[in-house]
Amino acid sequence: MVGGAGGTSADGGARGSGGSAGSSGTGGAPTTPGTGGGAAGTGGAAAADAGARDAGVPDAGAADTGKGDAARTDASVGPMTCNTAGAATSKTPTVYVIGDSTASIYTADLFPRTGWAQPLQDYFTPACATVQDKALSGRSSKSFFDEGDWTPIKAAIRAGDYVLIQFGHNDEKTDDPLRFTDPFTTYEMYLSIYIDDTIAKGATPILLTSINRNSWSGVMLNDTHGNYPVAVRQLAAAKKVALVDATALTKTYFERIGQTATTLLFMDLAPGQFPNYPAGNTDDTHLQEGGARTIAQMILADMYRQAFPVAYLLKAVPKAP
Repeated sequence: MVGGAGGTSADGGARGSGGSAGSSGTGGAPTTPGTGGGAAGTGGAAAADAGARDAGVPDAGAADTGKGDAARTDASVGPMTCNTAGAATSKTPTVYVIGDSTASIYTADLFPRTGWAQPLQDYFTPACATVQDKALSGRSSKSFFDEGDWTPIKAAIRAGDYVLIQFGHNDEKTDDPLRFTDPFTTYEMYLSIYIDDTIAKGATPILLTSINRNSWSGVMLNDTHGNYPVAVRQLAAAKKVALVDATALTKTYFERIGQTATTLLFMDLAPGQFPNYPAGNTDDTHLQEGGARTIAQMILADMYRQAFPVAYLLKAVPKAP
């Protein structure tokens, strides 16, 4: 597991190495679905059906409600997971992640900085799903598109794939016209491009609101994202696209464990604590490896709770922290 950069301001710094994790492959026959929750739709029933079919999941259907077969429970068989052995093949669904430095991949010389999507492949067997973490440091929904980062991803997407879409940290930068977007106009416009392009390829988009920063007023977490999460929720409802509200999830979790424990998830390091940061580090936006894995489990557990078909490609039922 490699870590990442420290000491930078929110989502600043050089381009992250948005490389791949895992390989491509045939999915396996999962067991029976668990109960579903949630209400967001995924848009593109054909995409969900194709992904589930390739992974051996019985009729993922109901994509317009965000629920697959998991909404139809058979308690005698147990929860739906995928544990097919072997390597990936050309039929294995790919799970793409696009976003900013809170999700991106970092090299070992920057450890313990880790994007929450960096360890995602660990939760899928290679034969069931391939994770491609294409999130990049410093990107907004606008700059990710304008700089051409979306173009090769769009070209590679196949029917049955999934695209996790999470921007916001850098869209908030009002002093940077190359990255700033207005929540209810240009931000929703760029997110809509990713959604519409994904659906047009027969794949399934999943929107995520931004994770919270480690910013507090007493025992309450500060709202640093303003209307950007509101805009994502609004867009998901309007376009009937699946939604993981990571802003709400992290607020609830951080306030439950408190500021001291939350700080341990972020890149706030004491001098000498890690070799890559001999002088220590202060960064309340980016995650340490442990924090990244905590957020990843939180997001995957919420997908499973909401009965998203992609969640039944996991090798075990995810447990929320």
